[in-house]
Amino acid sequence: MSAAENQKLKQVLREHELKATTQRIALLKLLDATNEHFDAEEIYLELIKKQKNVSRATVYRSLEALVEQSLVARLDFGDGRMRFERSKGEDEHHDHLICEDCGKVIEFFNPEMEAQQLAVCEENDFTPSTHTMHIFGTCSDCKSVK
Repeated sequence: MSAAENQKLKQVLREHELKATTQRIALLKLLDATNEHFDAEEIYLELIKKQKNVSRATVYRSLEALVEQSLVARLDFGDGRMRFERSKGEDEHHDHLICEDCGKVIEFFNPEMEAQQLAVCEENDFTPSTHTMHIFGTCSDCKSVK
């Protein structure tokens, strides 16, 4: 990542009243650079590969602070492991397909589904604040092995 991109991340952290530490910047870079949905331990191990001056406790504390400020989203796929992804913002909403065999996560967006969900809310005089959809099943790779 360039110096300009580092500055942008520092500014984002400061705007959210967070210290722009090297570890937080590295954590955001990691999540920005991938579509993977890492748990905290996987994030720690990935950061250790890139820089040796990060502790497990720092990763956990940083994740909590970033989640509290809505810079990172915490995801529960029902397997007992919380995963994290960079928050996309309201304009970049997406949902998830989760393979129950290999754990692969596929992000998707379907405008017709989104419109239907809003219609159901409207029919029930319900004002939604947020939602997540996780569809569990078997990915094409695992189906071809069976």
